[in-house]
Amino acid sequence: MGIRKIGCLLAVCLMVFMSRAYAENMQFVDANGSTGYYVDTDSISSDQVVENDVQKTLWTARVAVIRADLNRRYIYLMQFDPAKRTYQIFASEVQRYDTKDVLQSSDQAEPARPYLVTSPMNEIVQFVMTANASGSE
Repeated sequence: MGIRKIGCLLAVCLMVFMSRAYAENMQFVDANGSTGYYVDTDSISSDQVVENDVQKTLWTARVAVIRADLNRRYIYLMQFDPAKRTYQIFASEVQRYDTKDVLQSSDQAEPARPYLVTSPMNEIVQFVMTANASGSE
């Protein structure tokens, strides 16, 4: 295969990858004052793991927290453990909401944190599990 064909193939692969990387299907989950919580339904996935001889499901999704009063959009790649009521952030990005300009980003994984049944995070977890179930039917 010639260099030109390889270059074209790489360009097409890069375009497909970039369109997938930036494509999102954010769905509204909850709000608290001027803060809105969204989940990218295209990013939802689940993993079966065994911990202490017990099988459980961990859920992963991209979550956006919109702070309208600050003109900020916080994007997180998160994993949820509903059995323990914990979440873990694996990557984050802060954007200007109106332009989507990236102001800050991190690929640093954070320790798992607990969430309460009454918190917006619980609503996000319930949405993720429900959206995945309805999307697989």
